[in-house]
Amino acid sequence: MTLTTITQKLWLPYLVAGLGILVSLILWLIFWHDLQAYLDLLLAVKLYLPWLALFFGLSFSFLIAALIRMTQLARLRTFILNQTNEDLKKEINERISAEETKQKLEVALLQGQKLQAMGTLAGGIAHDFNNILYAIIGYTEMAREDVAKDTLVHKNLGKVIDAAHRGQELVSRILAFSRRQHHQFDPINLRTTTEAALSLLRPTIPASVIINFTPTDVTILGNQTQIHQVLVNIINNAVDAMDGEGTINIQMSHIPAGDAFLKQFPDILPQNYCKIEISDTGHGMDQHTIERIFEPFFTTKEVGKGTGLGLSIVHSIIKEHQGEITVTSQLGHGTTFMILLPEFTV
Repeated sequence: MTLTTITQKLWLPYLVAGLGILVSLILWLIFWHDLQAYLDLLLAVKLYLPWLALFFGLSFSFLIAALIRMTQLARLRTFILNQTNEDLKKEINERISAEETKQKLEVALLQGQKLQAMGTLAGGIAHDFNNILYAIIGYTEMAREDVAKDTLVHKNLGKVIDAAHRGQELVSRILAFSRRQHHQFDPINLRTTTEAALSLLRPTIPASVIINFTPTDVTILGNQTQIHQVLVNIINNAVDAMDGEGTINIQMSHIPAGDAFLKQFPDILPQNYCKIEISDTGHGMDQHTIERIFEPFFTTKEVGKGTGLGLSIVHSIIKEHQGEITVTSQLGHGTTFMILLPEFTV
């Protein structure tokens, strides 16, 4: 029933009330002027009173039954409508959730394609630049042999060679990001590897930084040096984000194959994974920084304090290990890196 239909019948109660008043007045006039005549009429129909009583009793019973049935049908209809509304709300929420998941996957795919394209470009440039550096180093060393060792020219040429070697180190990091360097993968214990990395880091970390490590024995197929590099980069960034004071929590846990958590990663393999969560109590990041954090040469540090390659290389290493890495953060509430690495089974 629509709102228009309801408003069109607003006069119905007034009509019923008016008819009731009219009938009451007519009966009042009849009984007031000629009551005896109607009493004689009742005596005439006295024989029919049982049948009239039965008729009115049955009519009243059917009327009450009809009213009860109408009430039941109205309640049933209300229940069905409420259930339909609940189902509709649930379906809408599921569709909204599916759309949000789809958008996240599209963003992740776009980010991965962008990183891959930048890695390919960076790798090609790095190879060409590496060839130029080899030529610079070679000709500089030959020129250095033609001058006396105690001269200023010899010293300056040495600085040129040192700068060229630093350039080669930068090129090697770019090549690592672009995955053009192939590494030997072996079964390694992730707990032992993490503990070894922490033992190397602790002397360089301020005493005001507390590191809590919750280990799990798990074996992965990977390169221990690269895993060290991943942990060192993330932990050093956490220390910088906390300005040398705070807490870093490192937790390792098993994620079995088929777990609902893995469904958010479209490229994941159907197998068991180890999850590493590294969280800090630093100043956090805004959404714009999170979206660009794995891009090469992107950094929020001051000029001269970072190349912007650390986390891009971390991303490249994790992908090379057929894993996943994500970051969640909020300004003023710290940052959490989540790493998934496939477990190795013999």
